[in-house]
Amino acid sequence: MSKSLEQRLRDAKAVLDKVDGATTRHVGKLAPDVEKQFKTIAAFASDVDHWIGMLAARSAAHALLTGLEGHADANDDVPLGAARAKYQHVRLIGVQAYLATKWALADRLVGMAGHVLCVRNSLQDPKNLPQLVSHFIGSKGPDSKTAAVAFYSLRQSFGWPIAVSYALRNHFVHDGGQLNGVDFFDGPTAGAGFKISTDGWARIEERAKSYGVEPTHHRVGAAWKPSAGDDLRAVLDVCERETDDALGVLVGSACHSIMAHVGFVLGED
Repeated sequence: MSKSLEQRLRDAKAVLDKVDGATTRHVGKLAPDVEKQFKTIAAFASDVDHWIGMLAARSAAHALLTGLEGHADANDDVPLGAARAKYQHVRLIGVQAYLATKWALADRLVGMAGHVLCVRNSLQDPKNLPQLVSHFIGSKGPDSKTAAVAFYSLRQSFGWPIAVSYALRNHFVHDGGQLNGVDFFDGPTAGAGFKISTDGWARIEERAKSYGVEPTHHRVGAAWKPSAGDDLRAVLDVCERETDDALGVLVGSACHSIMAHVGFVLGED
């Protein structure tokens, strides 16, 4: 993409401020419920700085993973803040922190974009709030939740990297990276680094496919085929780039759509 997600967010803030300004200039001209809806969307501008801070937090978590195995001592301990802990435990903490932060940010951004791109009942049901996988990537997205063009283009262009990232997030956050005696990594020591085990990858691939996405649903190119034996960090890097671009598409589409719509409704087009 031509712009980073951070720049997309800064652009979104400027557009949302314009939406707020337009509705303020024409106060009373709109039906009360419509004016309230426009104001609700515009109010997301106040969250943008926090979202940008979450990008920085995600980067900090990623930095914890970089070269971690190289800091192991003879006891397989590595630094964790001012203390030292076993490599496998710090590796788990770092991956969990990274994925949890990444997907918390995704939920926030999709929550905003969903006010424009998703059907109204999704916004009113607290058990079915707009989410990236369920509303824009998963197989049931267009049936009742999302504008068809938004669903189809994102699923075909970014579906597999997003599904892999989401499967990793669920496995590490909910399962701790191990389930039914199967470890995600190829070993617990620094010698294994971040190498993905055969059974560990099979679990992720199966879970990603369960979201209704296929390995062909991406724009990365035929050479990108994550598999057992890969370094997880390399997989995370590709998934981050593709997820960020997908989120940028959603945020940009939602903000520019609402700005154009408000302009037409208020006669400022």
